[in-house]
Amino acid sequence: MPPRLPPLAALRAFATVAREGGFARAAATLHVSTSAISHQIRALEAELRTPLLTRARNGAGHSRTEPTPEGAELLLAVEEALTRLGETCDAIRSRARRARPRLTVAANGSFASLWLAPRLAAFAGRHPSTAWTMRAVEEERPDLQREGIDLAILRLRAGAVRPPDQILFEEVMFPVCSPALGGIDTPEKLLGQSLLEEAHSASPEMDWRHWLGLLGLPPAQGRIIRFSSFNQVIAAALAGAGVALGRVPLLDAELAAGRLVRLFAPRQLPGSWAFVLHTRPGLAGDPHVTQLRDFLLTGG
Repeated sequence: MPPRLPPLAALRAFATVAREGGFARAAATLHVSTSAISHQIRALEAELRTPLLTRARNGAGHSRTEPTPEGAELLLAVEEALTRLGETCDAIRSRARRARPRLTVAANGSFASLWLAPRLAAFAGRHPSTAWTMRAVEEERPDLQREGIDLAILRLRAGAVRPPDQILFEEVMFPVCSPALGGIDTPEKLLGQSLLEEAHSASPEMDWRHWLGLLGLPPAQGRIIRFSSFNQVIAAALAGAGVALGRVPLLDAELAAGRLVRLFAPRQLPGSWAFVLHTRPGLAGDPHVTQLRDFLLTGG
């Protein structure tokens, strides 16, 4: 009769707490609540009838969750088992991919809909033997292995780009609006419009008050409306609801089609962010991923 094993989720939660040194950090890593982690650990300790974790203090007086001797023994076994499971799953996926490749591309929502979706559709049309799935992610750097993502396009600040990431492009920003608004030929006419802005943090090029100052206007007089995503900003601008701070090349198609027009050229500001290609470890040489990566790097 095979040995009775605790639930895999509880073992994974225990290993994550031991590795991260705390319940809250483990909960953030696994995208669950701290109470859920605590419940799993209590159930696991009850089943094994021994404490597995304890609180310890380091030399600086900070507390950290550490495994007990029994916990350290279990941690070693769990990590070895999870590693073996991961390798086996990767091998199975690899064989399935060779039989009928199915690859997943991920990006944040605004980039995925405005720039990536039409290019991925065009690429898939040229390579019908490979099935592609596009997924929206909001994390700055998701765990590609755990989430089954083969290629991610990440929006990162310059200091967060690290090898082997490849920069796809950097952004440039300037005011845009629907041609239906008409007649906004001087900065002063902005004060009669709603100024549409994406929520931002320490990115002056995305801040209308910064732009008003650059255009010689009093920042306090701007009627600013903030949205949680760039998609929402552009939807409002396309509807003629106000003037947005546009980002290219994300808006190249809208500008080329005349659905949006640029204001006050050649004034523009470089973006604080870059879009980079991030490939799941072990897939850098995959021919399907390489084809798509090269296609995107040349602009699609």
